[in-house]
Amino acid sequence: AEREQGAVRADAGIDDHHLPLFPTGVGATHHVDAAEAVSDILSGYWRMPFWPQLPNRAAEELPLPQFGLALPGARWDGATLRWSGQPDSVLLETAPLPPAERAAGLHEFLSRLGAISEDDPRRPPVVKGQIVGPLTLAMNARDDAGRAPHEDAATLAWLAAWLGRAAARQAEAFQRLGYQAMIVFDEPALAYLNEPALPLRWREAIAILRAALEPVQETGAIAGLHCCRTPNWTRVLESRPDIIHFDAREASVQDMIEHKRAVREHVARGGYLGWGLWSTDGSGAPLFDAKQMQYALALAARELSFVDASVGLIFKRSILTNVCGGAGLGAEDAARAAADLEELSMGIRKRYWIAATTDVDPNDPLT
Repeated sequence: AEREQGAVRADAGIDDHHLPLFPTGVGATHHVDAAEAVSDILSGYWRMPFWPQLPNRAAEELPLPQFGLALPGARWDGATLRWSGQPDSVLLETAPLPPAERAAGLHEFLSRLGAISEDDPRRPPVVKGQIVGPLTLAMNARDDAGRAPHEDAATLAWLAAWLGRAAARQAEAFQRLGYQAMIVFDEPALAYLNEPALPLRWREAIAILRAALEPVQETGAIAGLHCCRTPNWTRVLESRPDIIHFDAREASVQDMIEHKRAVREHVARGGYLGWGLWSTDGSGAPLFDAKQMQYALALAARELSFVDASVGLIFKRSILTNVCGGAGLGAEDAARAAADLEELSMGIRKRYWIAATTDVDPNDPLT
């Protein structure tokens, strides 16, 4: 019953927000200067900007230490997060934003968002944040005795709730400035469930994901899961995220389409899709062609669509992104990614469904 109540809360507030193929980013960028990073993002991704994680500036800006170093007694050795392993009820209630030394892009982003006038035509309707997911943190964390959080159910549940509260603090920071927020949990660990690296059953994992998603959803923000590997999306969607973000390149998108029944139900009840299309791993980015990608994306949407989840509805409830973080991209490629995703967005908006609507401006970010 508690999970059902959470699902109702998750569905209640998101139908009012169409995100018609807004381009945005996953998190990490190539920059070492926070002000420059935010300026580039507000220019290139103005429809749905995101705060930049800057691992090239400091290793502590990688997702694991960026948030995990706030845990009791936490240390980061470059691969594993070590912590005292003692859940703290006070810390749970006061889960903070990461400080500026570990999240310079977040603090600069909040400052710049606060300076955008409500009358500015390029004021974004939605802004995006991100945070490490509980399963991924658990897989890469150990206490002083060498135990992983997932070896103890109570510890793992606490960790998920703590990350959920920390994510909710992000959402509330954006909301105080007058923006609708989307917060996405980075969860590559979803692809390792039931394996030695993460020996959890799906039933246990779903409860953990709900514990992280619910605090964000309760703020009225959009809460989601990012995994650029190939998890079982049908099982993932049982946790009722508002958005799933996946590798949507030609070689990978069929892994998601195999779960189209669950994906259709997700879209029909008000959920969103995040299409990772621009390669950030050096495998094919120069081959990106926005016009050709229009047809590929339309074909994938048609394979998903059925009755309550039409192609038009899928497009109106989708965002377009890089496949993963862009810390390894050079400045030129990063700028090109933003331009290519914007061209792809506007091409589809004009070609596939906006053209049939006489009273809608395809350049208006609210339509």
